[in-house]
Amino acid sequence: MSGVKSVAYNHEDRQWDARINVQDEGYLQSILDNIVLENARGKFKYILVGGVEIGTRPNQTDYQVKHVHVAAIFHNRCSKASIIKNWDIVEGNGYYLVPRNRDLPYQGWKDHHSKEFSKVSSEPKDWILFEEGQLPKDQGQGVKRKGPVLRSESQKKMKTDDVIIDMRRLIEEGKPEEAFNLYPRNFMIYGERIKNMVHQKKKAFFGKHTDPHLYLYGYPGTGKTT
Repeated sequence: MSGVKSVAYNHEDRQWDARINVQDEGYLQSILDNIVLENARGKFKYILVGGVEIGTRPNQTDYQVKHVHVAAIFHNRCSKASIIKNWDIVEGNGYYLVPRNRDLPYQGWKDHHSKEFSKVSSEPKDWILFEEGQLPKDQGQGVKRKGPVLRSESQKKMKTDDVIIDMRRLIEEGKPEEAFNLYPRNFMIYGERIKNMVHQKKKAFFGKHTDPHLYLYGYPGTGKTT
């Protein structure tokens, strides 16, 4: 969710995006406790810790490793070094910590960190471990636009119909994150509807009754047409 892979320890920002590898329960609980404590001290405007998931990309350092994503908006600017210290992040376990990518929407940031895909638990209640504060509104949701919403390079070359078809293909393949990264603007508009459609298709395929029609049976004069 960030366009930057790494920043210096003294880099300061208010909005930080993190992924923390959590190989054991004790370390995860320590991270959560420290974040909850920071929240109690009034440090955050918004904070979200996503549920535990397992990395699925072989070219990334979290591949097949349990980790959590964190979206943090502080009231005041703070450095990367101070976050590592206050959250007690063990750098050797693996992590990234960078400023939020301002080219992508706030809601997409939250959706990415709380997505079902690659989560260890299939229960929605486990997809967010901790959330407090108010997520800022995106442009078009009560916020004055400062400029046009830029399309990705892929979108610029494709018609909307083609984008939707490709998004559906990716979602059917279990790659909603890739669909969002390729088509962030269209995903925010059509993503949930496509996912619901794919979900209904799977239900029908596996034999669950999804036909909305009702069929009434009975002898003549028993009131079928009333």
